[in-house]
Order: sequence, then structure tokens, then C-alpha cells
Amino acid sequence: MNQLATQKSWIDRYFNWIKVAIMLCAYGYLIYTLVNFQYYNEFTDGFRHIDANRIIYLVGALLLIFANWTLEALKWKSLLTNLQPSTFGFALKSVLIGLTAGFFTPNRIGEPAGRAMLLQDSNRLQGIALMLVGVMGQTFASLIYGLVGGMGLLNLHPHISFVPMGMWFGIGIFLLVTISLVYFLLPCWGKWILTGSYPAFIRFMWKIRMGLLRIDAVTNGIKSIVNGLKPYLSATLSVSYPTLLKVTLYSLIRYGVYCLQYFFMLRFFDIQIDTLTTLLVIPLNYLVVSATPSISFSEIVVRGSCAILLLGSFTDNTLGLSLAAISVWIINYVCPMLTGSVLLLLQKKQ
Repeated sequence: MNQLATQKSWIDRYFNWIKVAIMLCAYGYLIYTLVNFQYYNEFTDGFRHIDANRIIYLVGALLLIFANWTLEALKWKSLLTNLQPSTFGFALKSVLIGLTAGFFTPNRIGEPAGRAMLLQDSNRLQGIALMLVGVMGQTFASLIYGLVGGMGLLNLHPHISFVPMGMWFGIGIFLLVTISLVYFLLPCWGKWILTGSYPAFIRFMWKIRMGLLRIDAVTNGIKSIVNGLKPYLSATLSVSYPTLLKVTLYSLIRYGVYCLQYFFMLRFFDIQIDTLTTLLVIPLNYLVVSATPSISFSEIVVRGSCAILLLGSFTDNTLGLSLAAISVWIINYVCPMLTGSVLLLLQKKQ
């Protein structure tokens, strides 16, 4: 309790400074990116010479911003059910402020802390842990779409050899199985861990691994660790199967929205690749981008390079590929970040 009280006083005391620091870093990163953007003239020229008939694709991609972040807000609202009462508006505000906090950090690792700022003081650490469930759900969707896209692409174009597909498929399937065992069995893991009542097969495996050590001693050791973490993991370990189903469904639909936005921007920049090939490569491209470690300042480079690597096998319009990748980044992250920064500025201490 003292630890939670200390947490509360520290966050409340520096809340306004934290807001200012987040906004300065987010806008600083955005300005740095714009100043060092090498294709500014090509980017503006690309928009200036767009055929009016293709404007509909840009409009479609922009409208899907609302679908994208609405789905993420619904996912976050579902996860908060066991933690504290929340409305859709509260969840959407948390998501956008979290996006602002994660905008300038490597692989957006600052996003969970940004979302947790709006939670009640005693729930903030639990909220950070709870977001990992949402991350696993989105990762599951990414792997499903990417693996299906990759297999479909190999079947449609067996001659392609831009990446060692066999190795990547092996890694992807391994990650999919691993994440599924943790993610879809989370209610079971939660029940076992919170109650300390482990199934017979787990106790048997422990006996094999621990050899001469008594299983009771091991179980008691695990219990002592879990008891110390319970104040922060209880909401995560109490996630129900109906909630997991909602999170999975929202994640799968949201990933489809991502892919559709990318498809629209490729058409907007007149990338002439047949529809089926494009729809198969896009999720594979997203999977490679998400699996590539990158610091914030190199994110645009990574996105453009992956687009050229994967989609460049089917078109010579590499400039259009780079512009499409950058445009998707602006649409999905810069625009919502600007909205989130305003909400963060107006946010008061809880």
C-alpha cells in the first residue's frame, strides 16, 4: 500500500511536467523527421500530380483512421472490464494519449505507460501489464495475416526469392504457437497461478525437471513470487475467454483495416500490381516491419526499405512504394498523435 501511495504522490506531483516532456519529445521527433526527410519534393510532387480519379483512395484511407482507432479503443475498453469501469470515450482518449507517449520511443514501448496515465492511481501498474494482453492479440493477428499472405504469395508466385521464406515461415509458426499457448490459455494460467493449484501434468513436469528437489518446495517458491506480483497482475490473469474472444476479433478486423489502408495508398500512388498479389504482400510487409527492431528516428527508413524489398519485386515504381509507406505512417500515427497531444494537454490529474 505504501508503494502505491508513493506511486500516486510521485505521478501527481510531476503530472504536468510529464505531460510537457511527452509533448516536447513527440513534437521534437516529428520535427526531426520532417527536417531530415529526403523525399520532400517528390512527396509534394506526387500529391500535386495525382489523377483526380484516384483521390477516392486517399479519402478511403483517411476515413479508415476512425475505424482503426475505434477498434483499438474497443479492445482497450474490453480489457479494462476487470480493472475499473470505463466508457468508450475514456478508452479512446487513453489510446490516443498512449500513442502520443509511444510515438518517439523505440517500437513504441512508451505507449503502455501513456495509457496508464489516465487510470486510477492504484490501477496504473496493472494497466501496463494488462496492455500486454492486447499486444499479444495484435501480434497473433499479425502472424496469422502474414503467414497466410506469405503462403498465398508463394503459391501464386513460386519463383520469388527476395527473402529466405522457409526460415521466416519456421520462425513465424514457432512464434504463433508460442504466443497462442500463452494468449489463449491465459484464463487457465491465471486460475492456476492465482490459486496455486496446478494440473497434474505440470506438477509431473516439475518433478522431472527438478529431480531431487521436492515439488512442494518449488510450488511454495512460485507462490511466494506470485503473491508479490498479484497486486499488479491480478487483472491480467483474470481475463476471461469472452474478453479474449473480443480482443482477438478486434485485432483481426483492425489488421484488415491496416491492410486496406495500405492497399488504398498504393492505388493512390498508381502502383500497378494486380490486386491479389498486392493483398497477399501487404500483410507480409507489415509482419516484416513489426518484426524489425528499430529506433524511432529510423522508422520511416525501415518502412520504406521493407516496401521496396517486398513489393519492389512486382513493380519498378520504387518512389511510389516509399511514398505509400510514408503516407500510411502519417495517416495512422502522425494524425492520431496530433489529436492525442491535444487531449494530453487538456488532461488533468486523476
